[in-house]
Amino acid sequence: MAVYTKLNEEQIIDFLKLYNIGTLIHFNGITEGIENSNFYLETSKGKYILTIFEKRVDQKDIPFFINIMKHLSSREFLCPNPIMDIQENYLQHLQNKPAIIVSFLNGKSKTKLTKEDCFNVGSHMASMHIKSNNFQGRRKNTLSISGWDELIKNCSETIPTSTLNNIEPNILEEIQDSFNFCKKYWPNALPQGFIHADLFPDNIFFDDNKISGVIDFYFSCNDILAYDLAITVNAWCFEDDLSFNNKKFDQLIKGYCSLRNLSKNELFFLPLLCQAAAMRFLLTRLYDWVHTPKNATVVPKNPKEYIIKLRHHKQIVINQNYDESPK
Repeated sequence: MAVYTKLNEEQIIDFLKLYNIGTLIHFNGITEGIENSNFYLETSKGKYILTIFEKRVDQKDIPFFINIMKHLSSREFLCPNPIMDIQENYLQHLQNKPAIIVSFLNGKSKTKLTKEDCFNVGSHMASMHIKSNNFQGRRKNTLSISGWDELIKNCSETIPTSTLNNIEPNILEEIQDSFNFCKKYWPNALPQGFIHADLFPDNIFFDDNKISGVIDFYFSCNDILAYDLAITVNAWCFEDDLSFNNKKFDQLIKGYCSLRNLSKNELFFLPLLCQAAAMRFLLTRLYDWVHTPKNATVVPKNPKEYIIKLRHHKQIVINQNYDESPK
């Protein structure tokens, strides 16, 4: 979440006339995150989140995001529920940009993560995968294996070499090497379905140490289920000093397998998927580090964190013989 599009009170009051959710009491921008503009709204009828989709989001993808939240909410999975306007539409426009309002979830994200938290996150991810297995929507993951070539090219062409070297010398060459390896052994035959693709700690809310909801479905798509888990390994299993916590990793996997067992192939390819996930977030953080608008109320995330994570997984992948994957 972030704020790129600035709004004043009068603009929000006018926008709320399209809905039957009460009159505005209070609002504020939400600066966490990187992708869209988000606002907390308190009205005479409750609390809501307003999201304005910025230029990186393709408008044709927004119905997918709306429908998966409706689908999961109807199956009692704790996530935001899109709100209809008075014309029974979910999608509106504000400042000439697509916008939606969703329900507000109580709780807040954690900064100090425990092994128990990791187990619960794993089980919630498995629950999400299970409850979405009959979801009919389809969206290609443009930030997966098929899109990394373009990301590498964009970084190479738009980020000065001096800037890249200041972050890490020869970093694009290292990324290209990882991409070539992942492309060679990419496990397309693994189980696929709906994935959140961005299950970072700031996208999971806790209330009294229990998960109270999962938010920010705007990277969600269809892809390898274990790739969703790999993204979460990178987000939840490294400590502040960027050392890898094996106990947290074990609990994350146990939590997931408490509801959905991972196959031998999924476990075998998980290190490669973790390496690939680290590479993906390193690439987008490199790009955003340079290209985030200076007037945006958002702090771009330092890419160096994911250089360390990428190298950690590369060392594990070295010991895996992907030419002889289990059957």
